[in-house]
Amino acid sequence: MTRSVRVRAGTYLVFGASGYIGSNLVPALLAAGHRVRATARNVEVLEARGWNEVDLVRADALDVDSLRQALAGVDTAYYLVHSMAAGRDFAAIDRRAAGNFARVAAEAGIPVLSSVERA
Repeated sequence: MTRSVRVRAGTYLVFGASGYIGSNLVPALLAAGHRVRATARNVEVLEARGWNEVDLVRADALDVDSLRQALAGVDTAYYLVHSMAAGRDFAAIDRRAAGNFARVAAEAGIPVLSSVERA
């Protein structure tokens, strides 16, 4: 019996590809035959991974212009960032960053699915 792999058309964005989950998700998406764009605030970290077939983009969830660049032409996006290193205000910063991402993704026509209720 032969299995066929169904490849969804379009580009997948891994926003926060330098973290543990993102650094494992990018190769999994590539192995499944997807086009991938990976982002990080420090794109040099991504360049060091040797992902030659991945579109690497510098982006920050607190910088709306960088979000627009990262999300342009994307069909599916994974948001995998957190602000825990920011100290006591990390929850407020995370809400702002996630809100920016959701808003810009919606503007770009990317459906936003979330398991987290909005405050």
